[in-house]
Amino acid sequence: MDLRHLRSFLAVAQEKNFTRAANRLHMAQPPLSQRIRQLEAELDVQLFDRCTRRVELTHAGKTFYEAVESVLSQLDLAVEACRRADRGETGLLRMGYSGRASHLLLPRLMVAFRTRFPQVVLDLVGPLPTGDLRAGLLDDQLDVVLCFLPLTDPGIACRSFAPTEFVLVLPTSHPLAGQEEVALAELIDDPFVGYPSNKGYRLRDAMDAECARAGFKPRVVRESANSQVLLCLVAAGTGASIVPRELQFQEHIGGIEFKSLGQHAHRLDHGMAWRRDNGNPALINFLSIDVGAD
Repeated sequence: MDLRHLRSFLAVAQEKNFTRAANRLHMAQPPLSQRIRQLEAELDVQLFDRCTRRVELTHAGKTFYEAVESVLSQLDLAVEACRRADRGETGLLRMGYSGRASHLLLPRLMVAFRTRFPQVVLDLVGPLPTGDLRAGLLDDQLDVVLCFLPLTDPGIACRSFAPTEFVLVLPTSHPLAGQEEVALAELIDDPFVGYPSNKGYRLRDAMDAECARAGFKPRVVRESANSQVLLCLVAAGTGASIVPRELQFQEHIGGIEFKSLGQHAHRLDHGMAWRRDNGNPALINFLSIDVGAD
């Protein structure tokens, strides 16, 4: 059944006049009258009682009108929902994040995005190590991730927000804790505590790389994915560690000293990453959000 015939029927039923209905539909009256006749022939019923000045629905026409009005109303809603989804105003955005993002970038991004696109459902996954976030993108389980960069894959695009610097952290009981500067090579025989190895933690990679630059491989005696736990282990004298500089200002734990690793210390960029071939309109809108650097 032609939707044009149904919309024409609805206009005539509401206007109760062919001329006014034709004007409303921006068409001439004769083609409109022909559409109604074709609809009546298809249904094999008379929909209107016609007189010179007024058109009234028959009993069958009233029944048909109630159904058609409901159907076209639902169709209009479906069309608008489809268009809103295409504009990224509705739908689902699957976002993964690392621990650092949960403290810094994630809240600002969520507030900004929800303000502009309140109908999009945000599915948050994390905190996870950067390696797991990369796998989530490649397996199409996530649309966008906030993590340490870069994610090495030609199919992944990245955007940096802020660099992360690293510092050495020692227990206050350590013989070198009182020195203003400490050469990392002096800790070649010391135990270390660190983020888990071989599990995609870029923070652990950064510590290993910094120690390698100083000429040794760290002897890690304890591991933890939680930064606060690591600092507590250092405070307890379990070992030294290398952590992001912002922990010096975020975690107020006694019994530890932070030492600079120098101007050439290892750095990681922090930002967002997504698959280049991801056509989710909600993702496109998310990428348009600008909250500035950390």
